[in-house]
Amino acid sequence: MKNIAIIGAGMTGLSLSYNLKGSNISIFDKSWRPGGRVSTRKHGDLLFDHGAHYLSTSHNVTQLKEVLNKIDITKEIEINFSTNLKENKLLKKKIIIGKNGMNSIPNTIYQSLNVNSYFNSKIIKIIKNKNNLYDLYSEKDEYKNFDLILICIPYLQAKELSLNLIDFSNNHKPIYEPIYTVMLSYEESNNIKIDGGLNLDKNIAFYMNQNFKFPELKNENWVINMSSKYTEKNLNINNYDLEIYAQSIFEKSFNITQSPIFVKAHRWLYAQTKTSYNYLSKKNWISSKDSKVFLTGDWVLGKSLSDAWNAGLKLSHYLKILDI
Repeated sequence: MKNIAIIGAGMTGLSLSYNLKGSNISIFDKSWRPGGRVSTRKHGDLLFDHGAHYLSTSHNVTQLKEVLNKIDITKEIEINFSTNLKENKLLKKKIIIGKNGMNSIPNTIYQSLNVNSYFNSKIIKIIKNKNNLYDLYSEKDEYKNFDLILICIPYLQAKELSLNLIDFSNNHKPIYEPIYTVMLSYEESNNIKIDGGLNLDKNIAFYMNQNFKFPELKNENWVINMSSKYTEKNLNINNYDLEIYAQSIFEKSFNITQSPIFVKAHRWLYAQTKTSYNYLSKKNWISSKDSKVFLTGDWVLGKSLSDAWNAGLKLSHYLKILDI
């Protein structure tokens, strides 16, 4: 039985774990939970899907559909969606969401797996040992003798971690877009008839109500995504100024007169893939010469949750065919 280390417990890491059953898998993540950017944030009684907002009904990853149907953790709903608030452009949009928040999707998949897990464990070094196996090191611990290392974290972090193992001189560099997210909560309803939308303002690219996702909420909650262009231009803005700015635009757009009871910004520096590695190279992963260390993630294929799963599926298929 092969010993496989998977670094990163996002959707790609979970896809690899799911598809490489039968191996002795150890999964590592610097966070305290699986899911990566598929994140549900809790503050007291407040809940926010502040990472991935939903899964498209048109995604074409058959296996992911099968997995989600099997674990019964999602539901399809129809929402009122605005493509341009100023021009009153509204449509009915069907989306797939987690029954208990978006993070319930990766969390439930993770719970179905038989893997060794090491959360709150940031791997900082990988060394090939004298037995031609690989050892991992965190700041406190050592993990020895792995046959395969599968790195499923943002490209720049993955590259830094594997520079001593992989020649990157001829590799293409995928491009990320950073996005600031702002979470807002109001004590009373603002009677907004829209569940979510695009382009609220030149600097707000997306916004979504959270109450249809979490019916138990007593307050009105929203998540706002600043545009990537705004984010890139304001990487050094402090959280307070960002929160006040996003709040003012949102409240002006919907004529809100009450003050929020909660405002919190979050910075996603690797929020979504703008130009994928596959688009640049026509390849689906990066590997070491001995085909024992592989890099993959959503940055290989695209920016969606389904792209992340598919990246893991493609690499696992290759590994099983070659019986690496």
